[in-house]
Amino acid sequence: MNLKDLENPGVWYRPAPFWSWNDKLCEEELLRQIDEMYEKGYGGFFMHSRVGLVTEYLSEEWMRLVRSCAEHARKLGMLAWLYDEDKWPSGFAGGIVPLEKPEHRHKYLTLLKKDQIKPEDEILKKIERDGEEFYVVKRVMKLGDPWFNGTCYVDLLSRETTEAFLRSTHERYKKSCGDLFRVSIPGIFTDEPTYLRVHHPKETTLPWTERFPEEFLRRKGYDIRDHLEELFFNVKDYMKVRYDFFDVATSLFIENFTIPYAKWCEENGIFMTGHYMAEDTLRGQVEWIGAAMPHYEYMQIPGIDKLARHLEQVVTIKQVSSAAEQLGKKWVLCETFGTTGQHVSFLHRKWIADWQAVLGVTYINPHLSLYSMRGERKRDYPPNLFYQQPWWKNERFLSDYFARLNHIVTQGKREVKVLMIHPISSAWCVYSKFDDEIDKLNELFDTITKELVANKIDFHFGDEMILSKHGRVKEAKLRVGEYEYEVVVLPPLLNLKSSTVELLNSLAENGGKVFVLKDFRYGRFFPERVEGKKGRIEFLKKARVFETLEDLIEELKPFFSVDVLDTKTKENAKAVIAQKRVLEDGSYLLFLANTDIDREVHCHLELKEKRKHTYAIDLFNFKLVELKENEFVMFPASSVCIWVTDEEVPAEDEKVVSTGVLLEKEFDFETALNDFEVKMNSFNVLPVDRVEYFEAGGRVFRNEFVSKIWYEFYRLPDGTPFRVEYSFEVRKKPQKLFLVVECAENLDRITVNGREVRYERKSCIFNEEQNFLDVNFGKMEITDLVREGKNTVVLEGRKENNITGPGCHTRVKDPENHRPTEVETIYLVGDFSLVNVDETRYVIDAPKIPDHRDITRDGYPFYVGSFTLKKIFECKKDPGKRYFLKLNGVEAASVEVILNGKFLGVLFWRPFMIDITDALRNGKNELQLVLTNTLFNLIEANHKADVLEETFRRPKSFIDFEHHTDRYILLPFGLENVAVLSSSSR
Repeated sequence: MNLKDLENPGVWYRPAPFWSWNDKLCEEELLRQIDEMYEKGYGGFFMHSRVGLVTEYLSEEWMRLVRSCAEHARKLGMLAWLYDEDKWPSGFAGGIVPLEKPEHRHKYLTLLKKDQIKPEDEILKKIERDGEEFYVVKRVMKLGDPWFNGTCYVDLLSRETTEAFLRSTHERYKKSCGDLFRVSIPGIFTDEPTYLRVHHPKETTLPWTERFPEEFLRRKGYDIRDHLEELFFNVKDYMKVRYDFFDVATSLFIENFTIPYAKWCEENGIFMTGHYMAEDTLRGQVEWIGAAMPHYEYMQIPGIDKLARHLEQVVTIKQVSSAAEQLGKKWVLCETFGTTGQHVSFLHRKWIADWQAVLGVTYINPHLSLYSMRGERKRDYPPNLFYQQPWWKNERFLSDYFARLNHIVTQGKREVKVLMIHPISSAWCVYSKFDDEIDKLNELFDTITKELVANKIDFHFGDEMILSKHGRVKEAKLRVGEYEYEVVVLPPLLNLKSSTVELLNSLAENGGKVFVLKDFRYGRFFPERVEGKKGRIEFLKKARVFETLEDLIEELKPFFSVDVLDTKTKENAKAVIAQKRVLEDGSYLLFLANTDIDREVHCHLELKEKRKHTYAIDLFNFKLVELKENEFVMFPASSVCIWVTDEEVPAEDEKVVSTGVLLEKEFDFETALNDFEVKMNSFNVLPVDRVEYFEAGGRVFRNEFVSKIWYEFYRLPDGTPFRVEYSFEVRKKPQKLFLVVECAENLDRITVNGREVRYERKSCIFNEEQNFLDVNFGKMEITDLVREGKNTVVLEGRKENNITGPGCHTRVKDPENHRPTEVETIYLVGDFSLVNVDETRYVIDAPKIPDHRDITRDGYPFYVGSFTLKKIFECKKDPGKRYFLKLNGVEAASVEVILNGKFLGVLFWRPFMIDITDALRNGKNELQLVLTNTLFNLIEANHKADVLEETFRRPKSFIDFEHHTDRYILLPFGLENVAVLSSSSR
């Protein structure tokens, strides 16, 4: 293995975020933001239209800016990725495609009663059922949907629609910057295309296109219009009809969207990447896309999205990585970290990325880096992972780690000996909105998938469409693309394709192993159907049938050569998951991740294939440590890369792997450090989010939260006058005080206690003199205008805003002269502390030195930035020992460690330990710790009572008035104490 390449991997291994183009775009600011990403170790960016875009999508100005950014990326050696839509889902080209021809508009079937039918509906069939009349109707989606910029979604089962989309979007990019394709523009991201966009909780809707009956008859030999009843009700041979219907729908989606899209990309020298809608569950796939895995065969870089702050989507990742690895695709993209909340920083992102890497993700696409945070934009499925975050200064450390992680999981070849047949065709057979059969099937499938991963039994899914093209029997093994499998597992399922049955019959005849797991929960699912009809399945006679999941797992254990035991329980450490990669020289890599974010695991590593040397590779600090014993402690959300080889290489004497692993079990206590000197590194902040709001001739809100006004404000006609009054109280006047207002330059008048203050925006480029946090947060000094007691800020202006609802915007007709205004929280920034009156109200007071254990509770509840702890301590240094700092009670995104003027590193996660031996002096020492937090306490859904429990943050989280609380939900920020520890040198 080339360790030199691992130290500083190239741009392809580095994160490339969704870069939200969400305002009137300034070329100089765009280039400045690219420089920010470059400096922080990002390898590229996806130029992604998002909610709030003012510059016209796909206009000449848009194309000019795309080209400018791509050229700047070329100079820096970065990757400038295209994105194919105005927001998402892909296909409508911001409204161009549905407006081009009515035939391009989205079509679907739905089951209605007579009084639900609209004049424009086309009735295809009348059904009498239990004395009631139902009608199967074809509907065409109407224009006017705010999400689609006042247009509608499109028919992606139609090749003509896809061609219109490619003409409207891809060909335009080719014309404006095609010479940069495969130079600095490597590819284009398609986001959540779907064959069915319209869903109702209690109504069944199904995908449709004008040529569906014709294509169905050609492929299946009968007219689907004669069997529409079976699609909605469990009558006659409904499983056969549903299998055929979804088989055709999925095939049409692949043939008429995915294949021509991928072919265009291949012919024009770029990669198709992105992800499809609803890949996560069997129900989701049937309802939105038919099946996920068959699409991945054609995408040059297949991908998924992994949203929310949990690790549930094991199936999702294994689907895409299975197809990619089988078909020799190096890169598996994951759009990740979205919706996890503003408090997510380094720990959570590493936790998610490590888990993804074990399962097969190789290209990290962070969601989301905002060009602008003004107005609705700050609520765009947080977190914002960009320069506005106080921890951004330390982002390079995590970028380098992610680069090394991706490098590791693309070396050699993953060792996989087990293939599990994917049950999507069974899901087609049982799909219904009126019962939960498909959900039971999904539950069984999800359970077996997670249990195999937890038991360190690596496997691939076998998609039946991919198997029909790439599967073949070789002696007693089944080969799919680049992999040969020693055993095939059938999870609980009902149905198989005839091509799959033929493959498995041949495998069984040749002595291959086929394991069939019975439905261990419901007793419902067992292979009995072929393409929807009951039929003979010969291989079952020679298959091994397992009654329980536990028995199956026990039989599969010999097919993976690694075990991790929990030394405390003496059992399999289920929280620790593993990937093994075999290198060309016969050595191999293991990547282990502790998926438990709350509990440490004391591990014993059992290697069935031993070599002369076993090294731990510290991917964070890039060090090699030889493992003398195969026991170590994995702290919550930790990971470790292990290289098992006959090669001897220089190794460090380390006891802490900085990815959260301890190689030493016990340390000697030297001294405790408490009562630090505290220095605040930024001004304090007070958000004012209650207002008196007046519209000209309209509604009045008194002492109301701005969150209850936003969508009233957005509905106003542009040009409507408004006035907003904010009040705050001062006990002790600060020596410096600034007022921060979004889009301050566009207001008619700003007054503080009746005296006017003006904000003149000197540049469209962010700088700390004119801005606070964000390029559109204008900062004005008001020190001389405030007084002790009650103070009032009044904003007067005219409504001008293109937001139409949560996450939605409309096209701006004249971007050049657009002067947006916002009604948002204002911020007071200065040298003060805050007195907590009653958890709902804070008063400005004299600055103070806060308690370092938690400054949130001691005068700095909304503070964003860092503060420094300083401590002088004595130490009798023994040259035969190594010394460590262990930080206790850390509540911070990051902690920078400086000892005796020497920067030692940054700590982000437990055990919060660092080796200080080389910097430690015998005698007096000076320690500095710089703690940094996130935007959570200042800019989040802080009045949502369950905001910390919510794992999926969305725009509507900020207007969840059902869970509203007047008090602020805040996170602690501080550090309890520090211990100096020692250990005998090895």
